[in-house]
Amino acid sequence: MKKGIHPEYYENNVTLTDGSTIKIYSSVKKDMILSTDYLNHSAWTGQRVNTGEKGQRAERFKNKFAGFNF
Repeated sequence: MKKGIHPEYYENNVTLTDGSTIKIYSSVKKDMILSTDYLNHSAWTGQRVNTGEKGQRAERFKNKFAGFNF
């Protein structure tokens, strides 16, 4: 590797939504506090937020573009 062209890396703390912290390395020296992470995001938890809208989005799309011939 060439010397002098790579950024410095800093150890940063990331605070998760449950209060626990993890250490990461980044070229930006800044600690982070997450509002969304794997503990509460539906992609990891499997919970759906809009289950009451089942089928309504497709119906709204059909109504919106009813005059077009697809």
